[in-house]
Amino acid sequence: MYLPRDLISKLYTHLQNTRHPLSPPVLILVALEPDALSACRILTRLLKHDYIPHKIHPVAGYGDLERAGQELVAPMMETRGGSGGVVICLGVGGMVDMGTILGLEVDGEDSSFSGVEVWVIDAHRPWHLGNVFGGFPLDPISDATPSHQSRAPGGVLSGRIGHSYQPGKGGIVVFDDGDIEEGLDAERDAYLSLVDMPDVEDHGDAYDDGDSESEKEPEPESEVRSGQKRKSWSDRDEESSDDEDDRPRQRRRSNSHSQLRSPIRRVDQHSED
Repeated sequence: MYLPRDLISKLYTHLQNTRHPLSPPVLILVALEPDALSACRILTRLLKHDYIPHKIHPVAGYGDLERAGQELVAPMMETRGGSGGVVICLGVGGMVDMGTILGLEVDGEDSSFSGVEVWVIDAHRPWHLGNVFGGFPLDPISDATPSHQSRAPGGVLSGRIGHSYQPGKGGIVVFDDGDIEEGLDAERDAYLSLVDMPDVEDHGDAYDDGDSESEKEPEPESEVRSGQKRKSWSDRDEESSDDEDDRPRQRRRSNSHSQLRSPIRRVDQHSED
């Protein structure tokens, strides 16, 4: 889900009103890039001013991001004994599925994220559509709410956070700088249609007509038969060199025969004379 520009202060105001010095610290995952480091400096000064505890963890790539998810983010989940909290990603996370890479989404469970809310502030493109139009904890499924989007928390419509949204349940929140609402309308419609499509089971035999074994191409004659020893390049070089050595010998042999015939002709000529 994404936070539009006109509600940019909504989540921070909620954080400011609900945090105190004894609250779990806000985890900041910052990429080792100049823009991200500058944003981290500004953010930490703001957090210090509002007495919000926080800690910084540098991220050098997707491998570091996944390890941070296993070692730092996953223990914050309520289902794992944590108390939830906020994770702020600066300069990283916009292009990958954050719920998966941080280990917050569990297949087959509706209690995903478990109170962990991830803020993604990233200028890398393209956006991962799962973060932008999904990434929220699902309400329990029922006959009245069969579709994916109808199970979104209150205040979230087509992935867009509205005024009535109440933080605290967790999820992936992408901070929109204007690109999402202005340029991703077609991608939004395609994503929402795709997530509501029924799953199709593939048993692997849909495209198999049973003739795959009979239609195998015969092996070329140049292939080495089983049990034969493959000739090395050195053996081939030796054979080629032997052939080249044999050719001059044959020519010398033919020359010697011609020399033997010539005296015989001369002797015959003298006998006739």
